[in-house]
Amino acid sequence: MRRPAVGVIAAVSVGACVVFGPHLGARGAQGRGRGEGQTVILDQAPTDRAIAIPTGRLAQHLKDMDAKKLQTLRMIEGGKFNVNIRRITNAETALVHPNTTDLWVVLEGSGTLTTGGIVDNGKFVGGESHPLKVGDVTYLPAGLPHGVSDVNGNITWLNVRWDTDWPADSQPGAGNFQGPGRGGARGGAQRGEGAAGAPAAARGEGGAPAGGAARGGGFPGPLEYGGSGEIFIPKERLDGYMKDMELKNVGTLRMIEGGRYNVNIRRITAPSVEYHDITADTWVILRGGGTASTGFDRGPNGARVEGTGVSTPAKVGDVFFIPAHFPHGFSAVSPAVYWLNIRWDVNYPNFPAASK
Repeated sequence: MRRPAVGVIAAVSVGACVVFGPHLGARGAQGRGRGEGQTVILDQAPTDRAIAIPTGRLAQHLKDMDAKKLQTLRMIEGGKFNVNIRRITNAETALVHPNTTDLWVVLEGSGTLTTGGIVDNGKFVGGESHPLKVGDVTYLPAGLPHGVSDVNGNITWLNVRWDTDWPADSQPGAGNFQGPGRGGARGGAQRGEGAAGAPAAARGEGGAPAGGAARGGGFPGPLEYGGSGEIFIPKERLDGYMKDMELKNVGTLRMIEGGRYNVNIRRITAPSVEYHDITADTWVILRGGGTASTGFDRGPNGARVEGTGVSTPAKVGDVFFIPAHFPHGFSAVSPAVYWLNIRWDVNYPNFPAASK
């Protein structure tokens, strides 16, 4: 078992406020990229704007979820991916998503996560268990049984989910899978918990360099390759990674590489510009802050054209969704900003975003 960060988060569209209310109660279809049962949906995933999710709005969402006894709030629905808040007060039935990968960031409360084994009438037979607390991050690959028990009051987590049925011949945009296979083996050199890695594939793909701190430092590759097993990154380890990134002046640490998806810590100390043609991003601000800039015009060299786009404050706990084929970056940082960057390709068969 491999062993994530963050305070509380919330949901407002860049340029348009989304109000939580009963009129938004939509039924989320079961299966790929969707949730189980009835799910309230706040926003359909846009292709022409980013969505900022500040901490204050999340706090209100949690109050509304409690009042309406909701376990799942779907903040962003993308058909083949979604961004959710999950909030439970009791043990949940064991789940298996045959075609959907989950990335969790614990926001509040605590509990025990069990993964693996087999599921018999909603209960685990076998498997491994470990505690979850605020700030922990967990990667759950498609097909892995999982469930939470021993809930202390409540446990609430950000749940970013994407389908894994890309065509075999589709161009990878998010990553560069060079591992020994998808069985969960470590990639690159074996490194201790404080080590950092920064493969070239993580650096501003499809556009101008990410800017800010130097990236690389000679580290050979990602810390883990996404496979069939859980990858658990406790908050203490995440904090150690950020400390090492500062000491080694590393701008990108690829914690999990999946070929068409990856999970990173990003760090910059100066304004940045990025553009990914087929890859969507979800950010969680971990440390520091600044001003996020999205949807701006790009000059001949890919630089941001001043006076264009949308500028949004970014502080610890805020979440951002960045669609594919959409300019983004930071126009200001103070003095540095670190964020969890969860990325996946959207070139699914017959998927509208694939043609953008």
